[in-house]
Amino acid sequence: MKKFTTILSLLAIMAMLLGACATATPTAVEEPANAVVEEAAPAEEVVEEAPAEPEMELGPVLKVGQITSASGAFALYSQQQVRGFEIGLEYASGGKQDAEGRYIIANRPVEVLIGDDELNPEKGVQIAREFIEKDGVEILQGPVSSSVAVALTTVALENKMLLMIDPAASAFTTGENFNPYVFRTSRTNYDDTLVIAKYLVENVGSKFAHIGMDSAFGQGSGAALKFSVEKYNGEVVADIYAPADTTDFTPYIQQAMDSGADCLFLTWAGIGYVTLFQQLADLGTLDQMQVATGYGDNASFAAVYGAAIDQIGLNVYHYTVPETEVNDYLVSRHMELYNEPPDLFTAGGMTSAIALADALEVTAGDASGDALILALEGLQFEGPKGTYYIRPGDHVCEQPMNILKLVDINPDTDGDGVNDYKFFETIYVSAFDELDVPCTLTGDYVSRCEMNVK
Repeated sequence: MKKFTTILSLLAIMAMLLGACATATPTAVEEPANAVVEEAAPAEEVVEEAPAEPEMELGPVLKVGQITSASGAFALYSQQQVRGFEIGLEYASGGKQDAEGRYIIANRPVEVLIGDDELNPEKGVQIAREFIEKDGVEILQGPVSSSVAVALTTVALENKMLLMIDPAASAFTTGENFNPYVFRTSRTNYDDTLVIAKYLVENVGSKFAHIGMDSAFGQGSGAALKFSVEKYNGEVVADIYAPADTTDFTPYIQQAMDSGADCLFLTWAGIGYVTLFQQLADLGTLDQMQVATGYGDNASFAAVYGAAIDQIGLNVYHYTVPETEVNDYLVSRHMELYNEPPDLFTAGGMTSAIALADALEVTAGDASGDALILALEGLQFEGPKGTYYIRPGDHVCEQPMNILKLVDINPDTDGDGVNDYKFFETIYVSAFDELDVPCTLTGDYVSRCEMNVK
């Protein structure tokens, strides 16, 4: 189901028929008695073509406020988010654009405004409110930072407008910080830990240590790891957190090594991963215990995971894994535009755009929060990784997840001297509804968990 950019052209055909006839008075001619008179052929009937129906007038421009972290440690992830969202709009619109190049969804041109939260929750809230009050934004999308995402849930509720979260992974946004205007197409911490915990408990050992970023993302992952490991009869014996700007991980790594754990699970993001893995190697941690984490972006892969050949890890998205038409489109279009394959969070940006487009088609372009809630709850749709399902109770987006084995750090499978990022052997891909991510709603929203039962 490939959709390509359509360039509309107008062909104007003008014809003017000018004729002048001078008619003389004929002289009467008497026909002989036995003359055969031929009947004139009937005149050819002229059928006038009905005028073409005029194209439907476009509705008002729909402004989407995209919150990113274009500066700082998550700048690369933000770039992936932005690129994926744009390709998703192109795909969902069939490439149809207005005169100003904006993709048209549900007969409304979509304009995306991008703001840099600088990894600061207060800055993210400020940008979102300016988007709403000054620019007339009707939908918020993003961010990368889970801490910013948690802060934005309040903005969504105050304005009764939709916040579509991707790629921020913290389960808190669809758990204790949930409100009905908050949705996600990003996975949660539970997706990460459930898909890997079973494998590690059954194949490596039952005792786990965890080193996480001291943030909503890291804390959420710690809670999810505990839930997942205990589900498979394991135990987290050390749950350790370090500041996001840490450059010396030695005391945290040593604490994990002294805990007696069989496995060390890492929850980190951004450029700090490079330092963390280097220090794990220097301290001999990779020899003492199984280190598991989420495999990250292509660009920094060799620098981060150089010591991890033949290791097993979880993965949100890698372009080589899905065998879907949507992923084929994403990979092909991304190569055309940027001369490189899509990366870790590109697919999430595209998925977010597709989900919003599907919902807007249902609402006939009504972007109000209350209308979109009804359209998104229970929505099942196809995206780059396959089938996705937005649960009606807590708005968690069920989706496939990957377990991959690292087999090559610098792959060049076509021999052109350029790393093509084909690092992995696929071990397992979960079905979208397989992981049984728990509903973690609290307070007045607890009863909504019952809505998730299919």
